[in-house]
Amino acid sequence: MGIQEQAKYSSTPLAQFLDDRLPHRDAIVESWTHTLLTAPDDSPRLDREHDSMGWALELRLGLDLANAPARRQELSYLPINRCTQLLTAAGFQHAPMGALPASGTVDPILLHWSRTHHPVCLDDAQRAVLTTCLDLASFRQPMHRWGETKTVDARRAFFAAMVGEDEYGHDAHLLDAFAHCWTAYLTRGRPRLTALGDRAIIAPELGSGFGIADLVIGNTLVDVKLATQPTTTAVQTWLRQLLGYVLLDHHNALRIDAIAVYSGHNAQLVTYSLPRLLAVASPGTTPDLNALRTDFQQALRTELDNYVAWKERERYR
Repeated sequence: MGIQEQAKYSSTPLAQFLDDRLPHRDAIVESWTHTLLTAPDDSPRLDREHDSMGWALELRLGLDLANAPARRQELSYLPINRCTQLLTAAGFQHAPMGALPASGTVDPILLHWSRTHHPVCLDDAQRAVLTTCLDLASFRQPMHRWGETKTVDARRAFFAAMVGEDEYGHDAHLLDAFAHCWTAYLTRGRPRLTALGDRAIIAPELGSGFGIADLVIGNTLVDVKLATQPTTTAVQTWLRQLLGYVLLDHHNALRIDAIAVYSGHNAQLVTYSLPRLLAVASPGTTPDLNALRTDFQQALRTELDNYVAWKERERYR
């Protein structure tokens, strides 16, 4: 059970560690919940929650915030032409490297791409990008299960066979809701996120993959959410998840000094600095983050070891 799953329950090692070491988190939860609930939101209402749209939004934001295409493993499932169209519409251009002779390949996964512009409106090309992101999201379970075990040809063949006209990208109501999230991002979300800093890390893996965060912008760890009416319980879960990622960054590789939740429906961003959080949530003297991380590694030693063992068995079976 990785960080995302452990964050959902109050009896997990993650939750118990936070309750023991940083028990006074209620004020943060209440503040975030109030801000998210009172922010204007005119997004279309869906008849049910779509986790796939949340994943698709993470993918689309990553393609907009990074200077080079991220999540190439996921993009490698797309047919060559569709992947090229996606990257071009997202604002990238193939940039040949140095004086190397032309390889002759047209496979976008093998090419070097660089940022040339950022899309500024919702047009047909951007709707096609959103459709592709939704189609990839509908395939995320096989992608997660297979990891790197399939060749690119095999990935594309499976994707082409399984993703048809009735999948998420062709659900008009879902696509309209996703388009609303994208428009809100263009007008309000992008300025708020880019104000956090120039550095963009997409889907960073922590603890050998025991936790996979959404984004790091500047030095802020950002989790992307799509709940239209977040409850206190939901926000408690999100805060546990973010803190789990922070604690899992044992060697401070990401240099995180703040955490945030980005609400995709209304492009609202709530943030909290780590030094202030440690001071507010601690029952006594403000703890040292490095010491907390070391103690967290020990508290989750069994879970981390079991995960690494499972990952190795999956790789070599």
